[in-house]
Amino acid sequence: MWATGEPVAETEHDLHEAHRSLTRALADQHDRVVASASGGDAVADEAFEDLVECAQALLTFEQQLPGRLAEPQRLRSQKVIFWCWRIQSVLAFALIAAVFLTGHTLWWLLLILPHLAATFAGWSLKATPKEHQARRNAAIGLHVVGVLFVLVVLGVVSAWFIIAVLVGWAVVGGACLDEQGAGK
Repeated sequence: MWATGEPVAETEHDLHEAHRSLTRALADQHDRVVASASGGDAVADEAFEDLVECAQALLTFEQQLPGRLAEPQRLRSQKVIFWCWRIQSVLAFALIAAVFLTGHTLWWLLLILPHLAATFAGWSLKATPKEHQARRNAAIGLHVVGVLFVLVVLGVVSAWFIIAVLVGWAVVGGACLDEQGAGK
């Protein structure tokens, strides 16, 4: 559940209903406090404490609401990130096998092995609430880099396109970096 730290993908409708319910509970409790105060009775401490608790619950819910509304997209991004990086690792292993099987020069391994190592590093990426879209786009962009890489290694396009592969890797790597340092 959300309160235990494990987010639950809820529908937008469910979240709006929960918000309406909390708002209604706060309004009802406020009405009880006002009615008891207008009747000449002193407002009971319990009724006032209940009002404060309802208000606190609503404030807490509203603070969590943006993250909870974005959670389904973040979960989708996590799946995309998970599979894209693993597929690229498999692609790198296939390229290594292709280099040996086709008799290409072993110099290509100087490019393929760092590609493989970088894809392994990408396995640990998580879709954080702030960065999930950028990391998802980077993971998808990694496939474009991978296709171009395959074409270069297999000799379908000029070896000069390796510059585009390196630029692509720089873009993907930059998009995957944590922005923790920017907030400090």
